[in-house]
Amino acid sequence: MDWRALGLIAWAAVACSSGPTGPSEDVPLGREFTLRPGESVTIESTDLIVSFEKVTEDSRCPADVTCVWAGDAVVVLRVGEASLELRSTTAPESVVGAYRVRLERVEPYVYGGRQIPPEAYRAVLRVTRS
Repeated sequence: MDWRALGLIAWAAVACSSGPTGPSEDVPLGREFTLRPGESVTIESTDLIVSFEKVTEDSRCPADVTCVWAGDAVVVLRVGEASLELRSTTAPESVVGAYRVRLERVEPYVYGGRQIPPEAYRAVLRVTRS
């Protein structure tokens, strides 16, 4: 078994070890943070809760393939009362009230011939004032 496959298996095992959670911590406004599916955080000094629901599509170009188009991963978030769909390449940010939510990246990255289990995804986000 190659090390990358072993790493993906270990990543998936950790991701499966716990279910959805409520807001687990306060994140400072403007700082990058990472959420797994079902996880939430509160933006420090605000009443804004950001939750990562799921990835509904992942057409990103695999790292070991040459593509004409970069592709997109579509991430569904709940930000306060709003439901957002952010796209990693074509629409990575949205404004909700006084805040801008930006999808910095989706992890792990895609490699040809390997599927990412839904629970292994991570959304790397940043919330700032708009």
